[in-house]
Amino acid sequence: MFNHRFASGLVATILLGVAVAGCDTIGQPLAPFAGAPAGTVAFERIDGLPEGQFRKLVQNLSAEADTRHIAVVSREGSAQYRVKGYAAAQIRGKQTVIVWVWDVYDGSKQRVTRLGGEEAASSRQHGWGAADDQVLHRIAHEGIDQLATFLVAPPDRVPAPAPAPSRSIDVASAPPADTVSLALAR
Repeated sequence: MFNHRFASGLVATILLGVAVAGCDTIGQPLAPFAGAPAGTVAFERIDGLPEGQFRKLVQNLSAEADTRHIAVVSREGSAQYRVKGYAAAQIRGKQTVIVWVWDVYDGSKQRVTRLGGEEAASSRQHGWGAADDQVLHRIAHEGIDQLATFLVAPPDRVPAPAPAPSRSIDVASAPPADTVSLALAR
């Protein structure tokens, strides 16, 4: 005996599965879920940091990227975006501030965005000695947060703006040439 309710439910489930899958014939998603970071990222280098702080920052970056589901690949691997970073320790009065900048490049080696920030150190040390675990963690957290925001809507996924309205004159509705006058500004 054929059950129409069962058949309708089965068809609805299959259609829902196909609609949600959103995959093409090679199994790649056609569009990422809204709000999900898309693309792979490789960190080329972060200049300016001493070796100890560099290693700790890399560990923090990996942990933060995992938390936000950002696909970080080896710099030797293929990546949609490559990040080159720069950091400097600035002494401002009695306080050290770590300033950082990350340039994000696309596959054509064109910079697509610049991320950056400053983190004040609470340590009594000056210079790079003030870049303790908390400062490096805040840099990693803020940097990956900015990167995730970029990856949600990078320039290649942002719709092009609507064309500007045309300022042409409709010749068919223009007055005859002998009635047009121009005012010249002095």
